[in-house]
Amino acid sequence: MRHVSRDEIAMLSCSSAGISVGYAFSANKLDYIENLYKRVDISKTGELLWQVFAKGLLEDYIETMVYGDDNLEIPLCFPVCYVPLWSVRYYWIKGEYNRLWKKYLIAAINYPFLKIIPSFVEGRLAIDGGAIDNIPLFPLIKASPQKPLDAIIALHFDARFDYRREFKTDIPVLDLDLSLCNGFEKSHYDFSAETIARRIDKAFLYGDKIASRLFSGDCTAESLKRTIDEIFLEEHTPRQQNFSIDRMLSFLNVAGKVFRNDGGCIRKLF
Repeated sequence: MRHVSRDEIAMLSCSSAGISVGYAFSANKLDYIENLYKRVDISKTGELLWQVFAKGLLEDYIETMVYGDDNLEIPLCFPVCYVPLWSVRYYWIKGEYNRLWKKYLIAAINYPFLKIIPSFVEGRLAIDGGAIDNIPLFPLIKASPQKPLDAIIALHFDARFDYRREFKTDIPVLDLDLSLCNGFEKSHYDFSAETIARRIDKAFLYGDKIASRLFSGDCTAESLKRTIDEIFLEEHTPRQQNFSIDRMLSFLNVAGKVFRNDGGCIRKLF
């Protein structure tokens, strides 16, 4: 945040476990979520899945992080997938805490088979919205903020992602695969405290370098677009040579987006 203020961030859109980070950012408690991730301290895949599936680790995180004193300063949107119709709805939340939020947030961070007792929202079975839209640019592009967006920054873990295959927009979109700053490590399920701390440090340095290029000096629309295009070209080759974990989710997203009702899938919870 050395290069841009919170007031300059119009909105956030997150999916799956990324929602917890988006919520913490909007509620101005990133330190809390960082410490929460570091306390997981699990390096073995089997133990991690057991904690998530049988012990409800993700739900516990939402329960401890979301509470009555929260005030979301930046509007946050997240997708929830409903089955068996495989339909998606995007929910906007902002402002003072609303007790309904927890139910929707828990459903939105509930990937299939990672929870013994499924979530039911609005009378329907609800699962992790990442099953349909793991990189939810849709609500950002469809939103109508009071001031036009200067740029969209998409953070994800899909080396082959290219928003141009799905959207046509005049808003410059910088899509960053965060796997790149960690050298495309294959230890996706290593949540040991040491590994998490190292990844956070690398991501901070990477983000600081990107932000300094984007927001230092001339910040006209032409300059932003030119810098975004330069970064895309620089990172394109290494991204095409690697396979990120979220690529599998992107394949699943195709069917969900085909059945998406673009005209009525965005709702407000405030």
